[in-house]
Amino acid sequence: MLAFLLSLPVLATSATDTWADVSPIVSRNCSTCHHDDGAGPFPLLSHADVSRRRSFIAEVLRRKLMPPWLPGDEGVPLHEDRSMPEADRNRLIAWLDAGAPARDGIAPIAITPPDTLPYPPDAITIALEEPFSIPSETIENEHRYHQDTWSFVMPLQNEQPILLRGVGWKTAAPKAIHTVTLLADDGCRGRARDDYDPRAGYERDGDLDRNVSGALGGIGIGIDRLMLPDGFHWSIPPNSDLVVELKYRPIGRERPLDETAYLVPASGEDSREIVAVVTGANRLQVVAGESNHVEVDRFTLPADFDVVAIIPRGRNECRSMRLTALMPDGERSVLLDVPDWDVHFRRPFRLASVQSLPEGTTLISRFVIDNSRDNPRNPYDPPEDLRIGRRTGVVGFTLLGAGKNQDASDALVEASEWTMDRRGMKKIPKRTPIPDSTGP
Repeated sequence: MLAFLLSLPVLATSATDTWADVSPIVSRNCSTCHHDDGAGPFPLLSHADVSRRRSFIAEVLRRKLMPPWLPGDEGVPLHEDRSMPEADRNRLIAWLDAGAPARDGIAPIAITPPDTLPYPPDAITIALEEPFSIPSETIENEHRYHQDTWSFVMPLQNEQPILLRGVGWKTAAPKAIHTVTLLADDGCRGRARDDYDPRAGYERDGDLDRNVSGALGGIGIGIDRLMLPDGFHWSIPPNSDLVVELKYRPIGRERPLDETAYLVPASGEDSREIVAVVTGANRLQVVAGESNHVEVDRFTLPADFDVVAIIPRGRNECRSMRLTALMPDGERSVLLDVPDWDVHFRRPFRLASVQSLPEGTTLISRFVIDNSRDNPRNPYDPPEDLRIGRRTGVVGFTLLGAGKNQDASDALVEASEWTMDRRGMKKIPKRTPIPDSTGP
C-alpha cells in the first residue's frame, strides 16, 4: 500500500502533462534531426507532427531505437552526450499513451528548428566538384559485401602544411548521408583508385593501405562537425588530397549531392598532432546461423597515449562491441561500450576529457557477431557464410589522440600499422573458438 501511495504523484504528473510540458523533451531529443533540413525522415516540430505518430513514436522509444545514440551506460563520459534520460523517456511515453493531450483553450506552440552554428571566418571550404547522385536503391555489382559506400577525392592544392582544430561537412542529402569520414592523402593513392573507376568517385571505402578513413575526423547523424579540444591539432602535409568516405542509405529516389567540407585552421602553438591507433579484427569467418561469434583483439601501447576521440567500425552482422583499457597496474577502464550496434548511426565520439593511457596499457576490443536470422540487420536472408578481410579492420575502433611527444606518436603509429599486417597474416581456422561471454 505504501509503495502504491508513493507512486501516485508520479502517475498524476504523467497524466496531467500536456504538449507545453513535454515539448522541451521533444526539442532536446528529437527536433535536432527531425526537421525539414535534418536527417530525420519526417519533422517533429509541432503538436500535430507528434500526435499523428504517437503510437509509432511511443514504440520506438520503448525499444530505445530513438534517439540514435550508440554508447551504453558503461564507458567514460562523452562530449555532448546525446543519450535520453530515462525520466524524460518515460514521461514522454506516458504522455503519448495518454493520447498526446494539448492544453485546453491554448493553441500548441511549435518548436523552432535548431540553428546551425556558423563556422569561424577563417574556415577553409572545399566543394565536391564531381556531379554524383545517391542511387535510389543499392547498386548491384561484383563487390560481394557492398554496404552503400562511396569515396571521393577533393584536391586541396596546399603548398604548405595545414594545421586543423576541427572538420565539418554539409550535405545536400541529410536523410541519405549517414556517416562521413576523412583522410589526408599526400601520395595520390586516392586518385589512382578514382582513375580506375570511370564513375564520379569510386565504390570503395576511403582507407588507403594502413591509413584508416577517419584519421582526419568525420561526422554522423546528430553531429555536423568534430572539433578537437585545446592542445591538439590535425596536420595535413603539403600537396595533399582530402579523401572522403560517404556511407549512405538509399531512400527510394535519387538524391543529387552538393557537398562541402569545412576545415577549421589551428595555430599549432603548444599543440600536439593527432594520430590514429587502430584495434580490431582484420578477418571474419562466421558460418551461417551462428548467433554469438566473438572476436577479441589485444593491442599493447608502446608509449603513453592521450586519447581524444574514438570512432567505432562494424558491419551489419555485428551486434555489440566494447573497448576496454587494461592498465599496467591491472586496473580496467571501459572506454566505449556499444551494446546494440547499428552501422547507420556510426559517428566519432569525442571524450568529455582526455584519457591518458600509460605505456604498457593493453587495448582490448571485443565484438559479438550475429550471422543468424535473429539479427534483423543481417543483410542476407537466409544467412550466408561470412568470410571477409580488411587490413584496417572489418570490425574495430580507431582511437584519435597523441603521444607525449613526436617520438611517442611515431611509435604508436608504427606499432598500430605493424599490428594490422600481423593480424592480416594470421590464418583463420575453419571455426573460430568462442571466448567465454564474461570476458573483457
